[in-house]
Amino acid sequence: MTAEDKGTVSRRSLKSERALLSSSAIRALAQERWNKSRPWLDWPMLVLFIALVTAVFAPFGSSTLPVPRLDSIATSTLRAERNLVVEDKETTILRRQQAAAAVPPQFNYDPELHFTRRDQVVAAVDRLVERREADELDIAARRAAFEADLGQPLNAKVFELLESVPDPHDASAAMTFFLNMVLDRMIVADRALLPEQSPIALRRAAAEHPETLFHLGGILDVSQAWRLLRARTNEAPYGEARILRTWILETALALVQPNLVPNGRVTAETKAAAVAAIEPVLVRIGRGEVVIREGDRVTAQAQARIRALNEASTGRLGWVDSVAFAALLAGLVGLGAFFFRRAHRPLQFSRKEGYITLVSVALAGLACIAALYAGRGIAEGFGIDPRAAAFLCPVALSAALVGILVNARTSLMVGVALSLLVAYRADGDIWLATYYLVGVLVAGMSARRCRHRSDLLKVGLVVALSQAAAAPAALTLGGAAAGPDYFIMVAFALASGGLVAVSAMGLLPVFEYVFDEVTDVRLMELGSGDHPLLKKLALRSPGTYHHSVMIANLAEAAADGIGANSLQCRVMALYHDIGKSVRPVYFAENQRQGNIHDGLPPELSARIIFAHVTDGIELARKHRLGRAVIEAVTQHQGTTKLAVFYQKAVERAAQAGLTVDEDEYRYPGPRPTTRESSIIMLGDSVEAATRALKDPSPAEVQARVGKVIGEKIADGQLSDSELTLGELEAIEKAFTRVLVLGVYHSRIEYPAVGPAQERQRGADEEAKVDNARTGDRGRDTQSDVARRFS
Repeated sequence: MTAEDKGTVSRRSLKSERALLSSSAIRALAQERWNKSRPWLDWPMLVLFIALVTAVFAPFGSSTLPVPRLDSIATSTLRAERNLVVEDKETTILRRQQAAAAVPPQFNYDPELHFTRRDQVVAAVDRLVERREADELDIAARRAAFEADLGQPLNAKVFELLESVPDPHDASAAMTFFLNMVLDRMIVADRALLPEQSPIALRRAAAEHPETLFHLGGILDVSQAWRLLRARTNEAPYGEARILRTWILETALALVQPNLVPNGRVTAETKAAAVAAIEPVLVRIGRGEVVIREGDRVTAQAQARIRALNEASTGRLGWVDSVAFAALLAGLVGLGAFFFRRAHRPLQFSRKEGYITLVSVALAGLACIAALYAGRGIAEGFGIDPRAAAFLCPVALSAALVGILVNARTSLMVGVALSLLVAYRADGDIWLATYYLVGVLVAGMSARRCRHRSDLLKVGLVVALSQAAAAPAALTLGGAAAGPDYFIMVAFALASGGLVAVSAMGLLPVFEYVFDEVTDVRLMELGSGDHPLLKKLALRSPGTYHHSVMIANLAEAAADGIGANSLQCRVMALYHDIGKSVRPVYFAENQRQGNIHDGLPPELSARIIFAHVTDGIELARKHRLGRAVIEAVTQHQGTTKLAVFYQKAVERAAQAGLTVDEDEYRYPGPRPTTRESSIIMLGDSVEAATRALKDPSPAEVQARVGKVIGEKIADGQLSDSELTLGELEAIEKAFTRVLVLGVYHSRIEYPAVGPAQERQRGADEEAKVDNARTGDRGRDTQSDVARRFS
């Protein structure tokens, strides 16, 4: 085989190694089990979830309850198997009668009536004067015209006297004087038309809505108005028309008419509307409510309730409630998906997170129903209010699990939905749902800060205390009477928080294993140093382990500087080179005597270096370290070039007259795609580049850090990253600070030890030996004395 053939074989082997690494990275990052859509599986699972939750919260069908004889003793406790609403007819009739009685009588009020009559008198007298001066009509025609204008009859003699008065306006002035007394007064035909104590409703002609008049003392009837006018007869300004004062007074009295008139039709319509507005009074029987208890005497009311339950059970299809509930639940799921996609800030929601959310809701729902029935059994056994059982439901469990495994926004939506479902199943009101929401909000906020599994106990404690504080308020607003049951319900609220903590601690490892999910709790465990892979790395590759710890410190500081996940960055840094533990001696940080690659072909050296990524992927997947660690393993080198081996291959190829493809000596990638994986790449390169510096100054460290970051940018390694220029500057400052203060800081130089110090040290050692011998002799003497006295 010629040299050219050997080179071809070597290059082919290097290509196969790069292809293997690329396929391993793609397969590890793809998470095909979760990221690949499988409609044939996803839709049936969604239907199964809806069916399961429907079966738990709205079970199909119900049985018929036996109706015991009246006045007999109940032999068993009967509970309602469904929610039922029955009309209380007697109370409904009573309330409608009260509503009708509360409607005030309706009156039409015309405040302009007497103003119009006054103007009518003035105008009639004006026309009389005009006709008298014109003298075109005979006296009978003039009298008829005056009667028409005045609206009142007038005999011929009085008319002749009126025309004979030099100024008839004196008569209109006197009549206006009387009418002015009642211009702004309300006048009714008879005060008997007014209610004795209740108000009335005034309906003005131009007003859209009536106004209520409570004080009726100022209203006059017609007879009172007439007495008022007669009492001031002598005060009227008759002038030259005094001869007509009797006619003037009588005409004024005739013009005073009621301007407040009862409207019987409108009153009847208003009463009818008020009666119609009263809804039937309904008696609510909740699911699980005790209709009659064992040992109690059967009453007519208990029989009526049992019959109503049986009629409702047989009078409608049993599956209607279940179907309606399932449709509502499907709508809620659809609206939740729409919310995540169409929100102002859309939330990335993966297929795996969807399964985690649905399973969390299902398990939390089952736990709530189990706690509800257990609470009812406890309540029945101790003879307390069965509604107390609803306060034992650990609704906040769903928010705690989803908050840890998915995100806080999803935990809030899930918690709100489950609060409504459990409140419906427990036949609670809006205040019970509010009580659940308090626990949900507290659990969602507390779960975000969980770093250890013991922190779940703190979450449960906080939930318990918040629910215990909210329970009395929910009971009071819900209309529950204060009593000993309050303390029982508060105790149930505290126990509910304990159930949240215990259930979360038991379920969280199951979720982490089944869904291969790495939570902050899991990250804390991985970063503690007790993991077998880290122990193996520290034992077999101490240089690599120290290198990883240094990068962890750099990455954690950089992540804090830009607001990334510092805990995740630290764990990613600790495990990013675990593949080097398979062949540790082939990496420079683990070599002590020479470089093993000096005697190897560059193609083989490159294959070995590439293999540490493939080995790391296999170890990470075998130990289920999670996607974050796999990202660090596969992306911390990006597509960087193995410059040393590439240059060595170029030199050898030049001697043989061959060419070298630079891409074959580059990692196949992928390049970093997240801020955290980008930090790991930069930290890896910075730590390696600054390790060779000998007692550098802070300026030299900063220059080297900036140069490394600039080279990565120029090489395109951060082109797929989410980092901004401002964040890169913050990362550079964080790296420089850690290296200057933590690695290349100044140290105190201790003085050398001279001959005098050596002699003094020898004398000190001899003194210590003599003291030890003296102490031994003293102990022997004391033991001899003890034996002698014994």
